[in-house]
Amino acid sequence: MRETQQARQTVVYVDDEELARKYFARSAGSDYEVLLACDAEEALDILRREGARVAVVVTDFRMPGRHGADLLRQVSHEYPHIVRILVTAYADGDALPESVHAGEVFRILEKPLGVSTVREVLASATAAPLSPRR
Repeated sequence: MRETQQARQTVVYVDDEELARKYFARSAGSDYEVLLACDAEEALDILRREGARVAVVVTDFRMPGRHGADLLRQVSHEYPHIVRILVTAYADGDALPESVHAGEVFRILEKPLGVSTVREVLASATAAPLSPRR
């Protein structure tokens, strides 16, 4: 790597659907290092190892076991430097807006995710100014 080239930001993507994980990684392109997790526990294991270098966590809302909003709530407390994005294919009523208002979620995205949407949101998330409870 040349000195003028910047290191890629690290993103953790959490989804119980394997195809969704592969599609997200492909959509992020070569601009980001994408670490994939199939559930909240695997995501937390990744964060325990790599949390200091992770810039963004993107998670599906509905997954077996812990749902994505619960995962992001924990991430907001343990890793406040990480930008948190929630993805859903469902209109989950009051739970989703409440997560945003509580400061636990930077953005909510609806599935299916388009390549341009993924790239735009990741660019916005990695450019967002740091705040104590982002």
